[in-house]
This record gives sequence, structure tokens and C-alpha cells, in this order.
Amino acid sequence: MRPIRFGTEGWRAVIAEDYTFDNVRAVARAAAAWFRQQPKRAPVAVGHDTRFLAARFAAAVADELAAAGVKPLLCAGPLPTPAICFEVVRKELAGAVVLTASHNPGEYNGVKVKRPEGASVMEQDAKWIEAEANRIIANPSGEWAPPQDHERFDVREAYIERVVSMVDTGAIRDAKLTVVADLMHGAGIGYFDEALRRAGCADVAVLRANPDPTFEGKHPEPIGPNLEHSVAMTGDPKVDIGVATDGDADRFGMMAHGEYIDIQRTIVYILYHLLKNRGWRGKVMRAVNVTSMVDHLCDHFGVRVVETAVGFKNMAQALIESPQDYLLAVEESGGFGIRGHVPDRDGTLTALIACEARAQEGKPVGKILEDIFSLVGGRRYFDRVDLRVTPQQREALAARMHELHADKLAGRKVENVNRTDGAKLIRDDGTWLLLRLSGTEPLVRIYAEGLSADDVDSLLKAGEQLVHEATGG
Repeated sequence: MRPIRFGTEGWRAVIAEDYTFDNVRAVARAAAAWFRQQPKRAPVAVGHDTRFLAARFAAAVADELAAAGVKPLLCAGPLPTPAICFEVVRKELAGAVVLTASHNPGEYNGVKVKRPEGASVMEQDAKWIEAEANRIIANPSGEWAPPQDHERFDVREAYIERVVSMVDTGAIRDAKLTVVADLMHGAGIGYFDEALRRAGCADVAVLRANPDPTFEGKHPEPIGPNLEHSVAMTGDPKVDIGVATDGDADRFGMMAHGEYIDIQRTIVYILYHLLKNRGWRGKVMRAVNVTSMVDHLCDHFGVRVVETAVGFKNMAQALIESPQDYLLAVEESGGFGIRGHVPDRDGTLTALIACEARAQEGKPVGKILEDIFSLVGGRRYFDRVDLRVTPQQREALAARMHELHADKLAGRKVENVNRTDGAKLIRDDGTWLLLRLSGTEPLVRIYAEGLSADDVDSLLKAGEQLVHEATGG
């Protein structure tokens, strides 16, 4: 068995391989020990998504928490991770244990541990829980906790009311928006779609609104290859916008005009609206793999940019300490943290804001994006490749990441290397290539931003070559 390892967002593993009841119970017992050490004495919410045996795994977690002296509140059914975070803040709970593998394939499940503020635990706390879980597995003592009846919670109405209250429902209603909403068989079912209706969208065409633990054999990640049918539906001229969310409804994807709007364009679409139409000011926090268009847009509006490593947990502490300082925290994976809400990602709230932007601008999404490109010096193109590697190749690349360099990439000079997270090689025209190791899967992620689609392809090929050279593959 592989040891428990917390990545950028919790622990994830293949069901029935490493994600077993014994291992999940060990993580729950470790989390209980961590909660007992914290100053806040309050119940802990336990939630789950729509994955295989999710409700039974959640019940086992609740049993272990209760046996360890931590009162659990068990969810009434599948629900979005942001809704659990909201419940933690609303009810002043000690935190939460969320059973989800987010956007990973259906054979995976996972565990996220949340703090009293509604954000994921910090790196050192995740490592403590990880080490304690591995200690418990290596030194079993006694039986696991017996099954019990636990108090249940249902946050659906309160959560929907909250996110709907954060947008201009009058503008959305007046715009009579026709919206395509892809729920990807995940935990957003009954939350994401209902919030759109209550916010005033005139017609919401919902896809994949039935729970399916297999996710039709696809990753429940709201990106182009996984949204073919919903993307096609937005080609209808009557459709104003398409929105989608991932397996636990904390990520967001956007579509319009029969096209998937890649996440980097989606990011500047949301940011532009917050700066121009809402008139928000403050700092914008972005991960190192987010488009440079954010920086140019912030320059235009006189807003400061703060860069972080990949993973929303690297943003959460600043959002908790200075909630009014940051108008937006955003990452390339489709996670948006919005001022005035919980210090975590929320796919439903982001979808509502995307609709608000379309309504208040009063013009098609494509025209809004053209306005944005005129302010940032033209469009940037982006793509990402995930290379699966062996454990030995991963170790080899990890050992060399701090020294990874190239004088040229795809014919242009490399001017700088940013090592905030992995190796980001920045060329003399501001375009870039980023190599970093996944925190949850045996993958090397290669990201590229260029001035054309061909430029991006050349950068990605150069990135693959760098990986092969570094790993001897």
C-alpha cells in the first residue's frame, strides 16, 4: 500500500486500491486528533460528493470522529464542497471533513480537511494529519469505531440564498438570459442549477443532472474535451452563455458561441467585470500558472497582483487575514475565490457572476472578450499537457526541478526563470512555459502561454522535451 499523502488539495487515491475503509478511517482518526488540538471546540461537518459508496465512507468518518470525542454533523446527501465551507462559517463549526476527489476520474475518491474559517488546512497541518494517519496504519490498535446514528445537517436553502444574494438578480432577470448548465453528474446537482434559476436566468438548460459515480468515463473537470455536448448547445444563437462545474462544484468552466472559453480567458472575463462594472478595488491574487493578461488588466485599472504557488490552500491564509484586501483569488484549474464569501473556491457563485457580467454588459461574451483584449495588448493563447510518469521519473524530475533551465524555447530567448512552483521559463516577449509536478497524481503538468495557438504548441513540445531530458525518458 502506498502511504497517505496530501497533495495540493487533500488526499486522493483509487477506490478499493488505496482508498479503502481502513485507510479512510485512519485519516478520519488523524483528523480527529488534529481537531482536538485546536482551540475551537465545536462540531465538525462531514460531507461527500456523488462518488461510489460516498455516503458509507462519510458515515465511517463520522463514526471515527465521534469515537475520538469530536462531534460530527453528517450531511443529508451529496453537496458541493463550497456549501460545506459555508456551513462551517455560518454555524461557527470547528471545520469539516469532505469526502471528494473533486475533478479526478470516477475510480478516485479523496479527503479534504477544512478549518473553522471554511478554508483547507494549511500545509503544515495537512502534513501533520498525513503523518498521523500513516502512523495509525502502521501501528493498528484495537477495532475501528462502531456505527452510530449522527445528527444531520442540510445547508441547501441557506447556501443558495447566500450565493444568489451576492449578484444583481435584477440585471440578470431583465436580460432574460438563456443559459446552458452542465453539472457533470457531480455534487452541484440541485445547487448549481437551482441557483441560476433563482438568480433570474430566464431559461436554464441542464445537462448531466443525475448522479453517476463513473462520470460517463470522463474526468468531471469542466474543460473543453469533457464538455462537448454542452459546448455544442451554446452554438445556438439563442444561448447567451454556458456554465459548468466539476465533481464537487468548487471549479468553474465557461462556454459561448459553440466554443469552450479556456480558463485563462474566463479568468480575465470575470476579473474585468469585477473591476469595470462592480468597480471593485484591492489586490488580485493569482497562481503562478495564471495568464499574464491578468497582470496587464490589473495595470490598466491600477490594481496590484500577488503571485502564489499552485493550490488554493496557498491563497487561503491571506484571504482569512485580510478578507477585504483581495477582490479575487484565482487559479488556472478553474477555482475562483470572491470577496465577501468563504475563503475558498466556489463554482456556483462564479457561474452567477459570469451571468451577471453578461447581463450588465448587454453584449455577447465574444464581444466582451474583444474589449478585454484591446486593454491587455491582445489575446494570449494557452494550453496544458499532463504527462504521466513513473515514480522513478517523478523523483528524477523533482531532483532537477530547481535547476531546470533553457537558453531558448521554440526559437525565442528565455529571459527569466520563476521558481515559485516548479520551473516557469519566461521568454523575452513575456510568453512562458511552466513545468510542475502534480500534487495528487503521477503527472508532470506542462503549461504554456503564447501569442498564437501554434506558438503554444511549440512551447508544449519544448516542455515535453525538457521533461524527457530531465528524466532520461
